[in-house]
Amino acid sequence: MDVFRALLHDASRQDGAAHRALRLRTDGWALGPLVVGDDRLTGLDPDVDLSVVTSGGAGSVAALPGRTAGLRLVAVETVLRDLDDLPGNAGRVVAAAAGLPDDVEVFVGLPAGTGLVEAVEVVEAAGLRGRITVGPGAARLLSALVESDLPFKATGLGPDPVGPYGLLGLLMAVEALVDGADPEDADALLADVDAHRAVTGLAGWDEATQARVRRRLRAVDCDDPATTLDALARAGLL
Repeated sequence: MDVFRALLHDASRQDGAAHRALRLRTDGWALGPLVVGDDRLTGLDPDVDLSVVTSGGAGSVAALPGRTAGLRLVAVETVLRDLDDLPGNAGRVVAAAAGLPDDVEVFVGLPAGTGLVEAVEVVEAAGLRGRITVGPGAARLLSALVESDLPFKATGLGPDPVGPYGLLGLLMAVEALVDGADPEDADALLADVDAHRAVTGLAGWDEATQARVRRRLRAVDCDDPATTLDALARAGLL
């Protein structure tokens, strides 16, 4: 299914060689870049696509072009930290991201805090992406991102793709929100996934439905990509 193409970001903390081996699998097309912290930039394989998670704020984002010279930087991830002024913090990240190459995606973590809706608007207007942690109550923020048409990345998923707060539940929740479901209903899909319903439901998605979901859900972090790929393959979804 094309909905999985490059969806899984490799957050396993493995090295470049192991990541390349996964990409060479017959289902490796479902894998996106290797996720690394900005404290792990030394000695990285220059032939591996990287999504770099910053350890600081806007200053860390601004410093990345110099720190990643010679590396294949395809995405940057940062989190808003000024909970008393999320829109202002978002504006500073936007300004810092202007110094990155045009083809680098920037994912901005959006925690609960003062001015969250306004911060979402700042991020969306600048053409950046959102970043959220999946867990209890996450569907309310998911709904806000879908309504604002802000593409986003999800982190913190459960280890089982068909378990609570797992990958398939997230896909179903996003599809439901796109179709106008209440956040409470989407939360139920995230928390209580029926494996048979999830697999058969996703298998029936046409290309238009898959495209609508991926227009919002750009990526998910995957701590054990090999196991996730195996599970999706067994379910007949890859």
